[in-house]
Amino acid sequence: MLPGIELLYSITRRVIGIPGKYIPYSAQKPLLSLVLNKAFQTPIQHGEVGFLEGAKIRIKITDLNIDWLINVGSDRFTPVDRKLPDDVSISGESMDFILLAIRQADPDTLFFQRRIRIEGDTELGLGIKNTMDSMDWEDLPMPLRKFLQVLSQVIQQNTDDQCHRNNHH
Repeated sequence: MLPGIELLYSITRRVIGIPGKYIPYSAQKPLLSLVLNKAFQTPIQHGEVGFLEGAKIRIKITDLNIDWLINVGSDRFTPVDRKLPDDVSISGESMDFILLAIRQADPDTLFFQRRIRIEGDTELGLGIKNTMDSMDWEDLPMPLRKFLQVLSQVIQQNTDDQCHRNNHH
C-alpha cells in the first residue's frame, strides 16, 4: 500500500472505531437512530420493513468493538439497551460491512463465506440482507454517502496496489 493511502486507511479505521471504544452507548444511540431512520426512510415509508416490526436486531462490528441493539417499530428504528435479548444478530468485521454498504462486494458472497454472519432468526436476517441489497444508494444521508465514497476509493486504491505488487513478484 502506498504510504499516503496507508495513512488514510489507518486514520479512517481509527475514526470509525471511535464509537465502540470511546463513546458510551447511551451517547451513540441518538446519532445511530438518526442515521438508521434517514438511511431506511424510503423502505420504512414503502412498508418494506414491516416484517421486522417488533424485532430486536443486534449489529456487531467485531473489530471495532461495536455492539448495537435496534428495536424496529412500525415507523422507525430505535436503539435499545444492549442487555436485552435479540431476535437476530448480524456480525462481521468493519471492512466487510463497508464493502457491503458501498456495493463493492456481493452480499450473498459475504454471507455464504460467513464474513458477515446471521445468528438467531435467520429468516429475519435474510429479510434484512435482502432489504439492504435492494436499497438505493441515493437513500443514504449525504454525509454518510460521502464518507463511504472516500472509503471506497481507499479500498479500491489498496486493492489496485496489492494487485500491482502481486503482478511484479
